[in-house]
Amino acid sequence: MHIALDRTLILLISHKDLMFQFIDYMDQNHRKEIPSQVFIHCLKAKLERITKKSEVERLSEAFDLHNLIKADIVTEYNRSRGTIAFQPSVIEIFRLFDKERVRGLRSAELESIRFQLDSCLQQHQQSTFSVDDPDFREQREQLFDLLRQINNQVKNNTAHLQHEVDRLSNRLDHDHAVLTLDDSQQVQEALLQVRKIFDREIIPILEFLNSREQSKNKMPLTLVDNISQLYQGKGFEDDCYYIDQYKLSILSHYKAVEKVKLALQRYLHQERSHRLTYNALEQSYLHLQQLAQQSFTENLKDKYILKPLSQEALYYSGLKTHSAAQDATTEWFDKNHSVYFNEHLIQQKSRQRSQAVANISTVHRRHPREPGNLLKREITKLVANSRLKPPVADLYLALHGLLVDHLAESYQLAYLLYAVSCFKQKKLGVYTLKVHFSDPQQQIRYKNSVLQYNRRELVL
Repeated sequence: MHIALDRTLILLISHKDLMFQFIDYMDQNHRKEIPSQVFIHCLKAKLERITKKSEVERLSEAFDLHNLIKADIVTEYNRSRGTIAFQPSVIEIFRLFDKERVRGLRSAELESIRFQLDSCLQQHQQSTFSVDDPDFREQREQLFDLLRQINNQVKNNTAHLQHEVDRLSNRLDHDHAVLTLDDSQQVQEALLQVRKIFDREIIPILEFLNSREQSKNKMPLTLVDNISQLYQGKGFEDDCYYIDQYKLSILSHYKAVEKVKLALQRYLHQERSHRLTYNALEQSYLHLQQLAQQSFTENLKDKYILKPLSQEALYYSGLKTHSAAQDATTEWFDKNHSVYFNEHLIQQKSRQRSQAVANISTVHRRHPREPGNLLKREITKLVANSRLKPPVADLYLALHGLLVDHLAESYQLAYLLYAVSCFKQKKLGVYTLKVHFSDPQQQIRYKNSVLQYNRRELVL
């Protein structure tokens, strides 16, 4: 059944969370299309959350892929690659609903705008500037459409940058609180995003809006001035006035972007200051380590490790008094202890993840159901009668294949955890399980569920 474009768009706007999922997928993977499987799974999860049967039928017909193609919302369906491409104008409409999803202007897009203005200037230089000439009328209409489009793009880009600064400020301004390891990693990721936005979005748009500095390529606003002078010289004063107004409107965003730049520079300077502070502390520690090593003698006549050091050689007041109560039992090694400590944290984190219950996530976000008593007895019988013997490289994968073959359609991925538990109870005394830590963890995908786990190897 074909549903008109206006009705389909109204339904998409009413359920815009579905389009937001597609946009987020494209942004995260730097793509212009989405796999058809992603479209099917997201749509199925959306329909499962709706309880009203009539609403489900109406949305199923409207969001059907063939209907979206007929309504020109989907412009391309590549069956060989299994990808779907939406109409760019439709994607831009949904980006306007959420400032976080508005895309900033990058260097390539700004260069494309400059090229269009340069091409427009060359066309006007060869134009007759006669109202009776249809080519001139088309060129003038194209010029104002281009200026209107540039103004809207710069305006949306400024709103996007201001939103990004507010979002990153909430993550970075923590009032100098003591941060945990996870918090410090999140702060580091936020600082990387700050540097990325600063280099790829702030600097290009400031160069685009700056018409005072000289460049080997003509600046975009200078091109607009040249077009305005052509219209003024030919007697089109009204058009010249409107062109100048568009230029002033575009240029008015310079101060707003400059404020965003100053706000981001504060975090970049803060990052550099912290890095220099940490480097100074590390140099102090290494220098103290070297002095302490020189205080050792073969017979250890001096009982205290830092006692021979002079007051001038100490970096912190009171350190000599504190060291007088410490025995020389510390062993010093020529290695960077911070690196080994980071490796220790990584191992502890992997070990904690391996000891936790394996994580199952679903597309429809419902909690996976555990097997009933009848299924539990059947799974226990299958595991007991299985011929799994060492060596088995991946116990989870082997039991998953066993359950898929015997349980068929009634099998769910959550049943695999119960099967692994049964296997441990029955066979753990005979065989040994060796855990392999990995980051990222292993994954098993079945239907709408994903199981993340550390691989268990079955050995004698």
